[in-house]
Amino acid sequence: MRSRVGAWFQLDETLSFSAQIDCAAGAFRLVDASVGAGLPVETSTLAMLNTLTSRAVAAVDDPAQSPDAAMIEAANGARAQGMAMRRAALEARACMDDTLATEFGRLLTAPAAIFAFDRAAATVMLLDVENRVLVVARGGT
Repeated sequence: MRSRVGAWFQLDETLSFSAQIDCAAGAFRLVDASVGAGLPVETSTLAMLNTLTSRAVAAVDDPAQSPDAAMIEAANGARAQGMAMRRAALEARACMDDTLATEFGRLLTAPAAIFAFDRAAATVMLLDVENRVLVVARGGT
């Protein structure tokens, strides 16, 4: 997980990590809150969905919309893609301890969080810019 998300984020220490055969979840402190050039960051869910048609990974940074709302919009606009995002988030909960599950839930509803999806790895990423923390959730692939 570190090597995959490390391509897009400057990871520092691992705060939490757990993996099973059908899920993985982790939280990482970041050196800074920047997103690498290999991860396109869009300003709307629709633009993110358009990017995901040609790329395996994309993010959305819309301060007026939480990551959860973005996933709902994605499911309404591109059902298969949106449901894959929601499934990854739900399946990963089995790998989260209480602290990580609480942080994941907080970021899902935080409009300031940047939401990213790696469709090739069925992975949802939530970036807490203010605290420089990345929470990663992978469901079954």
